[in-house]
Amino acid sequence: MENAATFFITVSLPEQFLMAVFAWLILGRTGKVRFRNVIILGITSAVLFMLIKTFIPGLISVLPQAIVFTALLCVLYRLNLIETIIGSLMTLLIFGAIQGTVINTVLLVSGWSERDFSQNIYLRIASAALYFMIMTLICYAFYKANINIGYLKRKSKDKLYISRTRFLVLQLTFGYLNLFIIYTLFFNNINMPDSILNKALVLLCLLLNIVFTVILIKSVFRMGDVIQKEEELKRKYDGREILQNVNYISSLIDLKEYDEVKKFLESMKGDVSDKLVGNEDRANRIKH
Repeated sequence: MENAATFFITVSLPEQFLMAVFAWLILGRTGKVRFRNVIILGITSAVLFMLIKTFIPGLISVLPQAIVFTALLCVLYRLNLIETIIGSLMTLLIFGAIQGTVINTVLLVSGWSERDFSQNIYLRIASAALYFMIMTLICYAFYKANINIGYLKRKSKDKLYISRTRFLVLQLTFGYLNLFIIYTLFFNNINMPDSILNKALVLLCLLLNIVFTVILIKSVFRMGDVIQKEEELKRKYDGREILQNVNYISSLIDLKEYDEVKKFLESMKGDVSDKLVGNEDRANRIKH
């Protein structure tokens, strides 16, 4: 019981608080969600995770933990569905990558086994402290550079935007599952790579997974720039089209072709109506 309380205070609580802070930063909610909600998210998720591990031991507990964190994130940070899913997946992916790399590297270099790690609470606390320091630096860097995915707050009905966000969700889900499987295999078989060559290969694999995670996370942030450029280009083309229409109407008025002006305006009205109806149909299909 004493070890469980110590582990909760020194590992579980700081970890969930850091995850709450990280999600708060990358979702661009620092000015809209009070820090009190961040504290509530950290404490609540830590307590619920401890209860989940009590009733569902082993790796099976990872799924309900992820679901609980995602649900709390949605409610306390007042997010839409896309923000919730992508924000949660990014947080779980980055924290999972750093945690898995730190723990597996420590065991690989020191020669300790999975059994040694699981039974030695001081070793677990020391590994967690290193992992927390890295995540604290990452959170600070994101805060100072104002790096976030605030563009997800927009409830766009654009077909291209929706398809890209769905692809991002698929990418992040695949990345998280990939890291979870690989790091679990390494952790449970940490004593297998007994030669220097095998240890080097395992370290290389861990490094490649970190690089893969960085590239994947970078693509999420780059999507915001791509969407912004596309919107600027669309506004530019729309502006040109409006100017062309105005010039054409002006020329018809100069020529006193009022019937043509009326026909042209009715044609424009029909185009606008068709576009509005098309957007409503797409929105209804998305809802269903």
